[in-house]
Amino acid sequence: MKKSARIPPRSIAVRVLHPWKTLTKKETRRECILHTGRHGGLAMTLNLKPEFADLLNSKSDPMREVSKRMNAELGRRDQRQLPYLLVLEATKPDGRLHLHGVFLDQGRSRVMIQTAMRKAVGYIFGRSGSRQFKAKFVYAAVGWHTYLGKDQTWTRKLLDLDSSDHLWLVSQPMTQIVRADYETTRLGLKTPANTFLLSTQAK
Repeated sequence: MKKSARIPPRSIAVRVLHPWKTLTKKETRRECILHTGRHGGLAMTLNLKPEFADLLNSKSDPMREVSKRMNAELGRRDQRQLPYLLVLEATKPDGRLHLHGVFLDQGRSRVMIQTAMRKAVGYIFGRSGSRQFKAKFVYAAVGWHTYLGKDQTWTRKLLDLDSSDHLWLVSQPMTQIVRADYETTRLGLKTPANTFLLSTQAK
């Protein structure tokens, strides 16, 4: 009797998760973006009113100003707990400043979020205003993370900043949510969402 072919075991790769407190700022930002992609979050682009862009150009820590205004406008609408991440970017070669990022609406009104964010950076009216804010679901979180970091060096030099960290803003609610989920996964209390099959051979 002919023996059946042996089926080799499946190979599973699991990303090693280090304690959250040991991660770099760059690594925690990446986790925020990946988490947003896994939980139905949105990628966004926000254009700045020229006067606000000029103000940021004069700041040594431009995202502190963005944070102050963003939290004020969200707070007026009782949306201070919105989880979001933003990065300031300058286009080449004209240096036009704008924001990219991600957020988790968690059932909140997207119209309200859009209004708050537009007001925070200077509400633009007319035809240009209709293109001031764009948002869509994060379908490729790794690719979006790469895209957000593509012009950091250019933007940092343009604004004469001592660190690219001054180009990023992560809200406290975003950090809290992602850190809790990350640590729950790391401690084995749930299956990692990024566990994937390397190879499966069955004949």
